[in-house]
Amino acid sequence: MEVDFSRLHIHIIGLGLMGGSLAMALRDKVARVTAEDTNSTVIETALQQKVIAADGERQYADIIVLAVPVHLMPDLVAELPGTVKDGVLVIDLGSTKAEVCDAFDNLPDTLLAVGGHPMCGLAENSFKNAVPHLYQNARFVLCNTLRTDDHAIHLAEKLVQAAGAQVLWLERKRHDFLTAVTSHLPHLMNFALMKLAVDIEAEDDDLFELAAGGFDGATRLARTHESMITGMFTTNAENIRYLTTRLIDQLQALNTLLDNPENLNDTIHAIVEARRDYSSRYGERLIT
Repeated sequence: MEVDFSRLHIHIIGLGLMGGSLAMALRDKVARVTAEDTNSTVIETALQQKVIAADGERQYADIIVLAVPVHLMPDLVAELPGTVKDGVLVIDLGSTKAEVCDAFDNLPDTLLAVGGHPMCGLAENSFKNAVPHLYQNARFVLCNTLRTDDHAIHLAEKLVQAAGAQVLWLERKRHDFLTAVTSHLPHLMNFALMKLAVDIEAEDDDLFELAAGGFDGATRLARTHESMITGMFTTNAENIRYLTTRLIDQLQALNTLLDNPENLNDTIHAIVEARRDYSSRYGERLIT
C-alpha cells in the first residue's frame, strides 16, 4: 500500500557517521527523527544541532534503523521484540548481510525487516564527521529476509530514495562475496600496508618523510575505527580468506614479471585499461 513517507517517524540506533548522516538527510523529509546512542555526548550534540527531535522513543517509530558495528547487530536484533511496535520496519546499515539477515529471519512475524548496506562512507566514522549529502547518488543495497513483504519493500525503497541513494536489491550471500572484493579486501590491504610501514619506520625513522599521495591513498582506510573493521572482517571471514589467497596469487604473478619488462609492461597496460574503463563507466567517488 502507498505510504506518505513525510508522515513517518524514523528512529536510528547508533548515531555515528552513517546513522548521523542518515538523520541529517531525513530530518526535513519525515515527521520525526529520533535516535539513541551509547555515547550521551553524541545525543546531546545531535539534539543541540536539531539533527534529531528526541533521545529514545523507539517504541513509537514506524521505521527502526540499526547503525551500530555489524558484529553487534544480531544481539541488538534479538532485543527488539517487545521494545518496538507491531508492523514496524527494521532495516540495518551493516557492511555484511548474511548474519544480520539471518537474525532478521528469526524476528516475530509481527515485525518487518530488510537488510541494508549503503555503499558510501568516510574514513573517519564518528558523528562529528556526519554530513547530510553522504548518501547522495550512492548505491544502497537491500536484501530480502523472511520478514520482508511488499509493504516492507515499499518502505525500504522510500527510505533509500529519501536519503538520496539508489536502490540495488541483492541476495545476502552474493552481497557479502562481492563486497569482500570491492570493500573488505581493500580495507585489509590498507591495514596490512600501514602495519608494514610502521614496522619499517621503527627501523628507519625517515620513512614517513618520504610518504606522499600514493601512500596516503593506499592507507586512507586504515583510519577507520577498529570496532567497525572488526565487525566487517569477522562477519565475512570466509570470503575474505578466500579472496586474500587469490590476491596473493595476483601479487606473486606480478612479482615474477619484475625482471621481464616487456611482459610486465603488457600486463600493467591491461590492468590500466581495465581501471580506466571502470572510471569511465562509473565515475570516481570522493576520497576523504
